[in-house]
Amino acid sequence: MAAYSFSFLTLLIVAVPILALVVLIVVLVKQRQKRLRQRAIAAAQFGWFPVPPNPWLVNVTANLFQPGRPGEMIAGDFRGRGMCALDYTYTTSNGKTQQSHPVHVVALNLPVALPPITLTKDSGLKRTFAGRDLELESQAFNDAFRIACADDRYASAVLHPRMMEWQLHNPGLEWQIAGNALVSWGTGIFEIPDVLARLEAMARLIDLIPPFVLRDYGQPTY
Repeated sequence: MAAYSFSFLTLLIVAVPILALVVLIVVLVKQRQKRLRQRAIAAAQFGWFPVPPNPWLVNVTANLFQPGRPGEMIAGDFRGRGMCALDYTYTTSNGKTQQSHPVHVVALNLPVALPPITLTKDSGLKRTFAGRDLELESQAFNDAFRIACADDRYASAVLHPRMMEWQLHNPGLEWQIAGNALVSWGTGIFEIPDVLARLEAMARLIDLIPPFVLRDYGQPTY
């Protein structure tokens, strides 16, 4: 009888934490499903609806971060321009443990396809390891941001003084021109209020691109 009690107690000690973990996982899954349903309802109010992940945007995101897996995506229009938002998760490892990183990207269509250019926030680590950085006329801008672009003349045309001044007043917006889209990104899954705010800023940035840049560097989209 004592041996039976001991075995039962041992089983209970092992089973209770496992059961608690299962319950926690179920609760978290249900909370996520509820959150995603609420997000879909909020998106539908703006005419944005779920679509399959766009392979082109998945590839752009993988190049911005690293290869990972796409999540949910919505698409629609924002003030006459096509838009989409994509959840994405990538994993890093230190050799012993792995960590998942949920991020999201938001894309807004350009009137033409333009050469690639990427603007990110600068840091001491990037100055040490990220390689060459384009230096423009504004020292404040150079201290705050890094520019990755193969064509200095094109980058200078895009980042004219008014654009740099605007960017300094919107320091949280990192972006990339990728073909016929302006792409921006953030951490965590996308939320509709953030998507709206990001699209507002992205639309203003597109409006600041000089017409001659669209004319001289742009390629038609098909």
